[in-house]
Amino acid sequence: MTIIAKDAYGNCTMKDTTLTLKKDTEKPVISTDPIHVYTDSKPNYKSYIEVTDNLDLNPKIKIDSSKVKTKKEGTYKLTVTATDRSGNKAKKKISVVVEEPAKVVYLTFDDGPSENTDKVLKILKKYDAKATFFVTGNNQKYNDSIRKAEKQGNTIALHTYTHDYATVYSSTEAYFNDLQQISDMVKQITGKAPKYIRFPGGSSNMVSANYSHGIMSKLGSMVHERGYEYFDWNCSSGDAASNSVPAQTIVDNSTNCNYDQIMLLFHDSSPKTSTVEALPAIIENYKSRGYVFKAISDDTPIFHHGVNN
Repeated sequence: MTIIAKDAYGNCTMKDTTLTLKKDTEKPVISTDPIHVYTDSKPNYKSYIEVTDNLDLNPKIKIDSSKVKTKKEGTYKLTVTATDRSGNKAKKKISVVVEEPAKVVYLTFDDGPSENTDKVLKILKKYDAKATFFVTGNNQKYNDSIRKAEKQGNTIALHTYTHDYATVYSSTEAYFNDLQQISDMVKQITGKAPKYIRFPGGSSNMVSANYSHGIMSKLGSMVHERGYEYFDWNCSSGDAASNSVPAQTIVDNSTNCNYDQIMLLFHDSSPKTSTVEALPAIIENYKSRGYVFKAISDDTPIFHHGVNN
């Protein structure tokens, strides 16, 4: 064969050479280092796997991860098949270690649903983050957002039907009547009756004593007897201070927590537009610090305040 080289000025060089054709019989090489992923994650396994070939820069890769169960801790096997352009094929089994993340943020939103709920859901979806919504019966025209939140993989929990302190804290009977109302409402929407709750004002609130002294001490044990678990928080966005808390203040408050397990309090009501504005920066901050975002589940650590009455 003859090789011809010509530059931009028309100068030309020619040289005869011999081309020897050899059959490619060498298989691609697949790296076999274990892959570590978190529970409940949706890993892109291809980004973890390195495949090289002596002649093909981009071998075709097929991954079978059907035996990997990311819902449960453990070590699983996925199968990788690599095929080069000559048809040489290599197959390897690679270990996938599924483990609980060391640092978790539980984003929680009280008082919804509202006109802001769908906006929050879009942000959560963008960042592949999950959250928990403690809902009420006060804005039922937005109840479809409860269905959307649940289908998106978030947790729907209960925050009482009326969220009226004088009503829910007038007696233990009144509290559970109200709680049953919100439970029935959510079950009608999602088909499930939630078992996670948040007391209005948290379990350490001082206001309930104005209506029934000592009621929180009673409710703290009674909810457990009825199969519920309640969750307070250990980090607050401060968005309850007013309906016009600046977004940057909410960001500063929300990211000023350094626990490995963070239960972060927000509010999902119509005036809380700055909470929505602040949310992306909050998620990005914690992601950069190695946190993942999970919804409350049976495996979630219990966050309880000290009951004051």
